[in-house]
Amino acid sequence: LDRRKLKKYRKKRLSNRSKLKSPHRQKIKKKTFAKVKKLFIKAGIVVSIVLFTHLIFFSNYFTVKEIVSSNENTISESLGKRLEANISKNLGNNIIFTDTNELENKLIQTFPELEKVHIEKDYPSKLIIEFNEFPIVANVVNETEEIQKNYLINSIGFVINQDIENANLPYIKIKSEEPVNIDQPILSANHIRYILESKIYFEDKFGMLVNEIEYKPIPREVHLLTEKGFYIWLDIQRPADQQFKKLKKALVKLDIHNENLQYVDLRIAGTNGDKIIYKRAR
Repeated sequence: LDRRKLKKYRKKRLSNRSKLKSPHRQKIKKKTFAKVKKLFIKAGIVVSIVLFTHLIFFSNYFTVKEIVSSNENTISESLGKRLEANISKNLGNNIIFTDTNELENKLIQTFPELEKVHIEKDYPSKLIIEFNEFPIVANVVNETEEIQKNYLINSIGFVINQDIENANLPYIKIKSEEPVNIDQPILSANHIRYILESKIYFEDKFGMLVNEIEYKPIPREVHLLTEKGFYIWLDIQRPADQQFKKLKKALVKLDIHNENLQYVDLRIAGTNGDKIIYKRAR
């Protein structure tokens, strides 16, 4: 009996000891696991940094391999190719460190026909040039004593194409001693706007088409050749609508739709501002 009790007692003590030691052991295990986990995380971060650094600086994964332009305007196809060629030196550069703002400014300064340009990074290795041109607004016919040249100009006066016409656009004739310099605007943006708006205003208010426009740079005059064969003379330094109002008032006495006229001069400002001069055709 005593032996049984003693054995029982020993089992009980061992059981109690294990119960006392169990939480402590679990705590130690948790701490050890946490340390190991931290080491693995730190090692993973270091490895990731090393791989990422190698990927950026030493591999060719992020080098610019392709430059493309994006514009659906068929007139702009050749310009798109020229834009691509202009920044082609960036092929092989790291795309992450490529300064697209600097490239955009370079293109704007090099190509005055550009109204807007944006360069998008298409990771990992492509640059996309998105651009808009100033619209083509008129045909310019430059006449000298020796030659006649046709140009298409945009809204700020730069030549976009030579020896090409667009019959859907207005014709502006410029006579000069020397051929116009196509490396700079043939006309200023303000003068282009004035000329085109004058044409639209006259056609709308007087119900008569304008077939051709002649711009005289030195006297700064605009002559509108109407479908009736006579010219309307305007002073480009004065608002066109004010000059046309004089013609509107004069319609009571001057029937421009039926009179055989050579020109109507609206440039002269009389004492009351309503003076016009006209000449009948012979």
